[in-house]
Amino acid sequence: MKNKRSTAWLLSIVLVFSVILSACSGNNEAGNGKETGGESSPSPSASAPASESASQPASEENHEPVTLKFISWKDSYNELYELFHKKYPWITIEQIPVNSQPIMEIIATLEAAGTPADVTEIDQDLISFDQNGLIEDLTPYIEKDLIFQDVTFPNGFFDTMTYNNKKLAVPMVDVPMWILVNKDLLAKNGLEMPPNDWTYDDFRDIAKKLTNPDAGEYGLTTQPEFQMRLLSTKAIADGHAANLQYMNEDLTQSMMNTPDVINDVKWLKEFVTKDGSLLSNAAATQQGDVTRDFINGKTGFAIGGDWVLPNLKKNANFEWDVLPFPRGKVSQPGYTIYGPLALLAGSKHKEEAFLWLSFQFTKEAQKWKIDQGANASVVDSELTAYYEQTPMWQGKNTAAVQLARENAKIQPGLTIPGWGEYNWNNIMNDIIFGEGDINEIIPQTEAWNKKTMELRATLK
Repeated sequence: MKNKRSTAWLLSIVLVFSVILSACSGNNEAGNGKETGGESSPSPSASAPASESASQPASEENHEPVTLKFISWKDSYNELYELFHKKYPWITIEQIPVNSQPIMEIIATLEAAGTPADVTEIDQDLISFDQNGLIEDLTPYIEKDLIFQDVTFPNGFFDTMTYNNKKLAVPMVDVPMWILVNKDLLAKNGLEMPPNDWTYDDFRDIAKKLTNPDAGEYGLTTQPEFQMRLLSTKAIADGHAANLQYMNEDLTQSMMNTPDVINDVKWLKEFVTKDGSLLSNAAATQQGDVTRDFINGKTGFAIGGDWVLPNLKKNANFEWDVLPFPRGKVSQPGYTIYGPLALLAGSKHKEEAFLWLSFQFTKEAQKWKIDQGANASVVDSELTAYYEQTPMWQGKNTAAVQLARENAKIQPGLTIPGWGEYNWNNIMNDIIFGEGDINEIIPQTEAWNKKTMELRATLK
């Protein structure tokens, strides 16, 4: 049941705890696990490699039983909890469900009850959690952890979760995205499955060929993900922005108000107004919302991530597959989201809690996540080969899955000041699927660019 205490009460509780907990927060200089864009093997450690020890249960001797409270939305991690308990038999994970409550409120409630949580997934920007003294700097833990020292991370692995030289979180999961393809609809229209190096021109052309209003069939599913995910990825692919959500190279300013990005917006809008391959919200509703869901089999392309795979595998009555996001004029980036996992400063079991964080990067945990459709978070040849072995991708375009992982850009925002006030999503949704005014992009973006720089100055 949603807690109805006032925001003022919550903030007062959080502020009280922030005073107490801030003494627990580290301020060490950032230390890295190794980061690379290649498949090179990590250098061996002086002691037994973590990759060996990770597969062996840790000794239960001389350990008191510990139960870690983990705040999480997911109710599908039970197998992962069991794998963790097998390695650390004295530690049990107790999930604290979110149930639509703000996570800061849950933290405050548990603190007030004298039963503080230990680790949490994050539901808003990391800066807010850090400023309130709620999460630990992970740097000193990472520097001495054998698992972290023995793995190789992709380039930029910590970038979106580091602020003021503090590593505030690690990815609980790397959520990839792909273009879902209705292969039966392709065949019905005499079309072959596109190659993995297809272009945005190919994407638009095929979408038009799949559109047959008399049959209620359309090139694209009516879903906001096309503006949320594809549009800003195309901006990178064509060299109009450096990062997702139209952000510049150092994530300090939005490029959404530039002529090139505005032309990208017009390009996608034409799928609705000119091509007819994408229905507006009003038109989709008028047709009974059939085109809003890819699994209905009435649309050729959709954007999906790991969350759609179980339903597709179980219930789709047509042949489907995946493609990477198309190639643009300068590159072929993919799109991924890091779900942040943080160690709470109020934890009474910080060392054990960090074991849950580091466990996420063992091979057994990484393979389990690949089995669920997620990306591997570490660079490892065995994990790369595992994409061909997992039942999740049997008979599917595993080369596309790996290409999407290799080329993925990480969704920003977690450590960008004022991100919650950046109106990139709603304004694009209104323009593409409704009657929104494209001319509003420029003044809104200019106002936010000014605001984020002002906020950034106050946080230094």
